[in-house]
Amino acid sequence: METKACTACAKARRKCSKQKPHCLRCRTRGLDCRYPPSGLSSYIVLEDHFTESARKSVPTSPLLPLALDQSLLASLSAPCEHLQASWFASADTWRIDRAPAVGPTAIRKFSSDDLDHVLRAVFRWLSDWTQRESNPFIHRELYRHRIPSCIQDVYMALSGYLQKTPFNQHMIYRILEEQVMRLVADEVASPANMPQGQSLLHPFDPLEQLGRIHALLVYQCIGLYDGHIRLRHLAEQHIPILERWLVSLTVYISQAGNCGGSLTTAPAQRATTQQASPASTSPQSATWHSWIFIESTRRTWLITAGIQGIYKCLRDRQGDCMGGTVFTSRQGFWEASSACEWEKRCIEIYSGLVRISEMDKMFAMVPKDELNEFTILMIQCTFGLDQASRWGVRLR
Repeated sequence: METKACTACAKARRKCSKQKPHCLRCRTRGLDCRYPPSGLSSYIVLEDHFTESARKSVPTSPLLPLALDQSLLASLSAPCEHLQASWFASADTWRIDRAPAVGPTAIRKFSSDDLDHVLRAVFRWLSDWTQRESNPFIHRELYRHRIPSCIQDVYMALSGYLQKTPFNQHMIYRILEEQVMRLVADEVASPANMPQGQSLLHPFDPLEQLGRIHALLVYQCIGLYDGHIRLRHLAEQHIPILERWLVSLTVYISQAGNCGGSLTTAPAQRATTQQASPASTSPQSATWHSWIFIESTRRTWLITAGIQGIYKCLRDRQGDCMGGTVFTSRQGFWEASSACEWEKRCIEIYSGLVRISEMDKMFAMVPKDELNEFTILMIQCTFGLDQASRWGVRLR
């Protein structure tokens, strides 16, 4: 059945791209995009027992330890109005999935093999980053124009670690330890440590914050995977810090609006320079950069929740996961090489913006052979390798 034009385009007698949840015209003009009710649909919902079992098997729990200021989480319900018209930043996309703690019975489906599988996959991605400047959670455009100092440090440290030998590994471990300690010592500058009630809309560089999160995530992967006693001890201590930084950044970008500009120009430079960077002058590029920043943050959230969540399940025998967020599950959007290519794909096809708890929607709307690599790993990480195999979902 052909999709009808949205009410705003029909009323204005303008061509409608008919993209859901928002057509291109409404998205660019900030209009309220609503579609008239349709007749019978070909949308097939999977059996109730599948949906219920998938929902029960999601190993999530309250977002963070109770020591975290819960006012930060409450702030996620009030996203900035500047981006509410965008399909990737509407009010509902900032909601964090939360579930009761998972008991020992449900945890038995996870094993050290699951953690090893996830870490091996993430390490392949980290190796790709050092060789190709991108991977499924660090977009190639993210650090193309600006490279925060913490990213420079961790990039060199990771490159050295991946090439370590029995003769130089002790030096590599010492460098890693000193760098992660120096990074965490700067936490006092994080918005998470601001006095309660103080606005998060301060002159803080979002790209620098995301860079610090990526840097700490790399150190966490090494610490939890390598087996070095000292690095693993530090990684366990830094688990709540990484979670706190991610919540802080998510709250910040949900209120600050267009953070995509930080990809090309530092806030201080934008304040003193009259002429904007050429890469940021196009509204098309600005929207693309905003999506890149938000999608990168959300994917980093999910990678962190998966790696640290499984580790804590195996260590403590009880579930304590950060929860889940939306992400783009279809191939072609993350891989787009330009703003024009990305926007064209947004107009032509459904992006697969879903939550990991919406497996019925994902499988109904996105063919399995079109799921991107990130989505496949998230399914394996959330439901276990056996269940993912039964669904026919495997890393290519």
